[in-house]
Amino acid sequence: MVSTISFHFILAQEPNSTHTLIITVKKIESIKGKLQVCLTDRKEDFLKQCKYVKSVAVTNKTISFEIANIKTGVYSISLFHDENSNGVLDTKGVFGIPSELYGFSNNPSSTFGPPSFEKCTILIDKNKKISIEL
Repeated sequence: MVSTISFHFILAQEPNSTHTLIITVKKIESIKGKLQVCLTDRKEDFLKQCKYVKSVAVTNKTISFEIANIKTGVYSISLFHDENSNGVLDTKGVFGIPSELYGFSNNPSSTFGPPSFEKCTILIDKNKKISIEL
């Protein structure tokens, strides 16, 4: 009960506040291409449309970068290692299995397809650091 009250208080207190999110991406296999990053705050937009987009050059097997001016809210983050810098997650085979590495906030399992929006959600109500493994 206390956490619910606190959560509503934070959202009511600072609905237009902006924050910085620092993302560390680990387990990058090759140092080429770019990371394509998408933050989404609506379930119906997850894996389709982004509210905040960032493209980051891959210069190491672990990379940290920031996204600034994010409004207070609940977001899901998806990203992929665009090794050939063509702007799309490449797939192979009849089932469309990704041939480039990808990851999500909270690092949920994606063995049988992409995780749900809810499994990837994080509350951004202050400056925050997260880690995503490919």
